[in-house]
Amino acid sequence: MPEPTRPLIRATQPLLLVLLAAVTLCRAGTAPLPPAGTALKPPTFVATYSVAWHGITAGRSTLTLTETAPGEYRYSSVDQAHGLFRLFIPHAIRQESRFRLVDGQVQPLHFRAEGGGAPEDVRFDWQSGRVSGTAKHKQIDLKLEPGTQDPGSVQIALMLAFLAGRPPASFWMLNTDVINRFEFVRRGEATLHTPLGPLPTLLYTSHHDQARRTTYMWLAPKLDYLPVRLEQHRGDSTLFALNLLSFKRT
Repeated sequence: MPEPTRPLIRATQPLLLVLLAAVTLCRAGTAPLPPAGTALKPPTFVATYSVAWHGITAGRSTLTLTETAPGEYRYSSVDQAHGLFRLFIPHAIRQESRFRLVDGQVQPLHFRAEGGGAPEDVRFDWQSGRVSGTAKHKQIDLKLEPGTQDPGSVQIALMLAFLAGRPPASFWMLNTDVINRFEFVRRGEATLHTPLGPLPTLLYTSHHDQARRTTYMWLAPKLDYLPVRLEQHRGDSTLFALNLLSFKRT
């Protein structure tokens, strides 16, 4: 039963959009554009989420972004099942994305996942324009689309786009053993009550043509567009949800 505790990033299946730098909202609810020539950098942070599977508390997810060298980052998630779910997933599920900033753009380098099914280990070769490695117990070798992200780096790429005032209408993401184009659509606004207090959010959805599931995410501009709540739907059913418990810039 790997789905309940798949990392937040995988849950967003794209999006999951991430993330962070203090931003002052203008009245329209969007971030002001940075001064011309300003190079945006993702602030480092630790955030924790509760994970619910069909309304039942299933575990907790911890996300950490660290800068490992100038312009190079590691973004990781650790998911731990709680209660009866530990009978099915006794060990933590881990994901790690390593990426760099090139001309202000996120460029993934290495993605790994283990503990929640078949392990994944892929590397991005931007010189050759290929991504290769192992996924679903097989070798993969795929042509990179412009700006392709992995399930972790996509969150940072989307957050930087929001901070720059230019959220995309779609994006390409490595989705296990294929590269899919995800639509990214704004659906409205809502104020959510959280452990951090009431937070105004922007509601977005992400979806690709071959998927039966749609991800809903509530992004908080005051937290630099960190997802405060995330749900994955199939039709009218909510499969699982993640809710922010804590957030700290490091």
